[in-house]
Amino acid sequence: MKYFQLQMRRNCMMKHKIFHISLLVTTFFGIHGAAFAQIQIGGLADFELRKAGDHSSPYINQTPGSKLSLYTPNIRLFISGSISENWFTNLALQSDYYNSNELSSPFFSVLNLNYAPESDSDFMVTVGRFITPYGVYSERVLSSDNPFVHLPLTHASGLPISKRIGFFSGGTYNPEISQSLYGENETGLTMVYQRMYTQGIKISGNIGETEWLSYNLGATLAPASTHLEYGQYNKPALTGRIFLKPTVWAQLGFSLSTGAFLKEDTANDTLLAYDLSSYNQNLLGADLKFSYRYYTLLFEYNHSYWKAPYYDPGSSTSATRTTGEATIGHVSGEFIVNFPFLVGSYAALRYETMSSGDIETYTSNFSYSSYSNLNKKTWTYDRERIEFVAGYKLQRNIILKASYLYSDDSGPDLDDNVFTLQLSVLF
Repeated sequence: MKYFQLQMRRNCMMKHKIFHISLLVTTFFGIHGAAFAQIQIGGLADFELRKAGDHSSPYINQTPGSKLSLYTPNIRLFISGSISENWFTNLALQSDYYNSNELSSPFFSVLNLNYAPESDSDFMVTVGRFITPYGVYSERVLSSDNPFVHLPLTHASGLPISKRIGFFSGGTYNPEISQSLYGENETGLTMVYQRMYTQGIKISGNIGETEWLSYNLGATLAPASTHLEYGQYNKPALTGRIFLKPTVWAQLGFSLSTGAFLKEDTANDTLLAYDLSSYNQNLLGADLKFSYRYYTLLFEYNHSYWKAPYYDPGSSTSATRTTGEATIGHVSGEFIVNFPFLVGSYAALRYETMSSGDIETYTSNFSYSSYSNLNKKTWTYDRERIEFVAGYKLQRNIILKASYLYSDDSGPDLDDNVFTLQLSVLF
């Protein structure tokens, strides 16, 4: 299911059961008349049984801890309503375990207004909060659309950089050590914000009778790594994805995101970072997908470049401003096979690696006209993951998956392998 890009005039894009409610709306101010609206309501809940390594946490491997756990990582309620033939709204009320051992308070991960100018066109304008249009996993936000249980390293592996203070010192992000230095609420960013939503305006659609080209392009408050509640800069971040479908068995996609990601905070006063708009995250991605009969092969590459303040609580002072520039790359390969002898069953394998680049730090004076103390070193550690999954669709709206996630890294050598049974229920 494409996540909440519902064209109400078609009433066919949701795969799960929906409820149609006709509402009679009476106009006021002396104008008599009636209009009919249609509301679609549905939901998704994930139930998981997990057993993981000693270093497990919601931040490290999307797991509550090392002990056997039975919990609900995501609960979502979907509401879509047509206003007219050309206008409709999408809402998703969500609660999850993002970076916490407790279920969050419900919030709107999707809340937007959509305009489709012509009934026979796929072109659409969306304003509000929507899914970040970057990469393959912008189409796999829901567990029912994700053949795996876990998100890839781009979405689920924290880097030693924060939207509040910039780069962490030391180059290795360890939650226990970093929280003692920077505070309990300080966590590193991922290449793509794990909840995968953003705010702004976007256009989407297809080109050609065979839809050989599709696009999803947005101007937002923050780039792909960050979510900001309100506008903090005079120019928007740009994030988008296009993909080509030259044949029925191949698809080539390109993704791009660029923009300032730092959040206005009192911590920046100590960094003398007066112009936060100069600190950007640039993210570039490409993906190639082959599908033949029961087999799917997918390759994806992502490269992220960061510029941010470099903050060390032991040495940073108000007299100098240290800046860092760092890079990191990600490569992923997936193989999925659907078993013809048991309809609704499949097996999948994903291998991925994230390779750290260098960080170059330098100090500039108040006038920003000279640089000193140039230093280049390895930024963070390399990491890799392999996930094995077997899945079966018990019913049209119920999917059962068994997953084993093997992880390795060249840094803190975390014990964070996970075995998971996941039951996804659409209603």
